[in-house]
Amino acid sequence: MLKREFQEIYGKINLLMKKALENSAHPYRTFSLASLDKEMPKLRTVVLREFSFENSFLDCHSDIRSPKVIEFKKNNKFSALFYSSEEKIQLRFNGKVEIFHNNSITKKRWKFITPSSKRCYMGPFSPSDHLEEYHSNIPENFKFENPSKKESDRGYENFVVIRCHFDELDYLKLKYSGHLRCKLLFENENINGVWLAP
Repeated sequence: MLKREFQEIYGKINLLMKKALENSAHPYRTFSLASLDKEMPKLRTVVLREFSFENSFLDCHSDIRSPKVIEFKKNNKFSALFYSSEEKIQLRFNGKVEIFHNNSITKKRWKFITPSSKRCYMGPFSPSDHLEEYHSNIPENFKFENPSKKESDRGYENFVVIRCHFDELDYLKLKYSGHLRCKLLFENENINGVWLAP
């Protein structure tokens, strides 16, 4: 059981993440996700789609053709960074990724994606492909209109959920009187906390 001195921090983080899922303008709604390509770390901004402290995971969406999906398949370790300038709280999650493609999880998630967003998975090019000239990577016939349900099924073929199973969380609260930093460790159903020097 988590010691009382860490329970308030745990509760604060949980509340912030819930607010991020409810409010698209929340600073934690987008975060930096790092993968490893051979020996070079790769970083990008993604959108938080789901979070669970109880099951120790956070989700984002991607295109199966994306380099990050390929990188995670080779090395499933990840690091995720959240920061709120309002709260002055930084969160760093570390753990391992699981990729969901064309299964019950992706089917359920796909139903709640807007038609406009579904266009992003229908691109003729793989994300990060080199192009001879600019292209939005949205099919020409859907640049100014949304696809029908049947038409968007083509996009579902490329849709994946990236589930980041975290086993540690580094928490940092910036304060004039002295910064506050600790690490929460997740082992099976147990959560332990340890103080760290800021």
